[in-house]
Amino acid sequence: MPKRLALVDAHRAARLDYTDPPLKPNEVRIQMEYASGKHGTTFGMLDGSAFTGHTFDLETRLFIEGADWQTPPSHENPKSFGTTGVGTITEIGTDVTRFAVGDRVCGLMDIKETSTKPEDGTIWHLGDIDPLLALCIEPAYVAFHCIRESNVRFGESVAVIGLGALGCLAVAMAKASGAEAIYAVDSVAKRREWALANGATAAFDPADGDVASKIHDLTGKKGVDVAIELAGVYPALFLATRCVRVAGTVCSAGFYQGEAKGMWLGREWHHNRLSMIVPHGCGFGHPPRDFPRWDERRAYDAIVSLMRQGTLTAPGLIDPLVSFTDADTILETVHNHPGSSIKFGVWF
Repeated sequence: MPKRLALVDAHRAARLDYTDPPLKPNEVRIQMEYASGKHGTTFGMLDGSAFTGHTFDLETRLFIEGADWQTPPSHENPKSFGTTGVGTITEIGTDVTRFAVGDRVCGLMDIKETSTKPEDGTIWHLGDIDPLLALCIEPAYVAFHCIRESNVRFGESVAVIGLGALGCLAVAMAKASGAEAIYAVDSVAKRREWALANGATAAFDPADGDVASKIHDLTGKKGVDVAIELAGVYPALFLATRCVRVAGTVCSAGFYQGEAKGMWLGREWHHNRLSMIVPHGCGFGHPPRDFPRWDERRAYDAIVSLMRQGTLTAPGLIDPLVSFTDADTILETVHNHPGSSIKFGVWF
């Protein structure tokens, strides 16, 4: 019987048995080779989440006091947290024309030994894309909209605060978009080193002095055009408001928990007339700002195409890469030793 990796506690995963469903005429079965999943957002949803004691009403899009919107994971109620996978098609439905048995594919999949997907769903031929780069398709979706919706243009200056997978990919995409200067901020040395090797002009540890003043010094005392916040903590969001120039843009993509503390909105935010956006890809149930010209499928197609062309690269971003048989402890490792990883991957 095949196994999947699922959450059974806030920071603990287990390999659990499952049964493949009968293959529908429009579906393909995939034998997985690699997979990856979320951990930052996963922890955010479970550690003092904004959803605690509230339900998010999808009609009014208001948080309403009441029961928690979701039940915590357990062995009796395990939850998936996989996002992206790579594998080989072993079986196709009778109506499938786009794929054949033996094709290697990549796309949005769970962390499990087999995956069953509709042929018109979010899977693509792998081709010559590096399988580990393909594991970045889902986080690239958020970074892609951070860059597009905050209007990073050729010649702009950008700060990226928080260098998990999303932040690192935002650095790479800002560079590919023609940003003239990119300043990366994170407390983890490994992540700062990755950013410097993949497009950042300079990288800073937020514990090492006034980062906003350093960025202003490097930009003629003006600040950057756009600050993209992906750490998901309020001090990082406040730092973002201090890094941008007058009438600059703060792209707030972090998933914040609890009440805001340390957000002095009467300072730079007010006096410099800043704009703030939350990009598509954060939250759910809403289209991109430039819908219908852009929708989810077009964005994913563009990301895969840019990977195929070599325009979007992320060498070494999947770190650590562990065997599926040893993956039970991956979330505990990432949670307890955040400085040891950027984005985890699993090989089968």
